[in-house]
Amino acid sequence: MRRAPFLLLAPLMLAVGCTRPEVEAFRQHPGPVSVSVSLPAGLADRDAFQKEYASALRALLATRVVVVPEGVKPPVGAAELQVDIRDLSPAPGQPSPATVGVAVGASVGALSAASGNRGWSVVDGLFWGLWAGTHAAWAQEHTRDRLGYHPQVIRAQVRVVQAGNPEPLWTEAIEPSEVVEAMDPLPPGSRDDGGRIREEEARGFARVVVQKLSSEFHWMRLAEQRFYADPGAKREEAPPKPEPAPESNPEPKKGQKD
Repeated sequence: MRRAPFLLLAPLMLAVGCTRPEVEAFRQHPGPVSVSVSLPAGLADRDAFQKEYASALRALLATRVVVVPEGVKPPVGAAELQVDIRDLSPAPGQPSPATVGVAVGASVGALSAASGNRGWSVVDGLFWGLWAGTHAAWAQEHTRDRLGYHPQVIRAQVRVVQAGNPEPLWTEAIEPSEVVEAMDPLPPGSRDDGGRIREEEARGFARVVVQKLSSEFHWMRLAEQRFYADPGAKREEAPPKPEPAPESNPEPKKGQKD
């Protein structure tokens, strides 16, 4: 019985013991983090998309750790959040229910026939194909009803790298369903506004990435956003205070006539 507590703690101790020293050091004392976003080369408005997603990530990440603003040189030893968005498909961004049904039905039918149930393979394929297609349609309608718009597919690979470490400190895949669940609905007047939809897609993506990072490195929400300021950069001098303007109708001194 005395071994029970040790056995319960063994997986946790093993997990801690397997953590790389540089990862544990970053978890305990995360330095400033810069953000870079890459999208497919052939994407229309690629630069605008990259800037939108990087801005959303910096804004939310700054509520967890110190973030290097755009255009500021990162300090020595800073980490970098590299985001490789590999798929950004136009709405509706999901296979049609018919496509899902056909794919599932064909797979089930083939498996049923291979298992020796040739007489019922077609029936099995039709049943499960209809079931899968119906549920796919319900899922798409649920998304449309909740958000008020059809979001794009957003699939990405993200990682945290640090100079001097040959391997990433952390890497994770971001799936489309995770991003959709993190998006907020838009008011009726904005549901056909492409710019507002794109902005919410970027915010939803940032929520997923930052949530995963916070869970991995045990980051707590800060009281306010924190951004890195380059100590070597020249600060602009405050403009001199203007002289008080003379009164337009000063009162005459004693002995003076009006």
